[in-house]
Amino acid sequence: MPQSQTNEKKKSGFKPKMKNFKTSLSYEGLTLKDSDKDLTIDELKRLYAR
Repeated sequence: MPQSQTNEKKKSGFKPKMKNFKTSLSYEGLTLKDSDKDLTIDELKRLYAR
């Protein structure tokens, strides 16, 4: 496999489904704010990036 294809796969990364993400948060005792519930995971990452 050429190096460029390998790098492209790594860049895409893992993106969980929102339902699974919410379930994972609930296991940790966390919830999303009402204003954040309609955002995608990518949008949440951008919003809360440090």
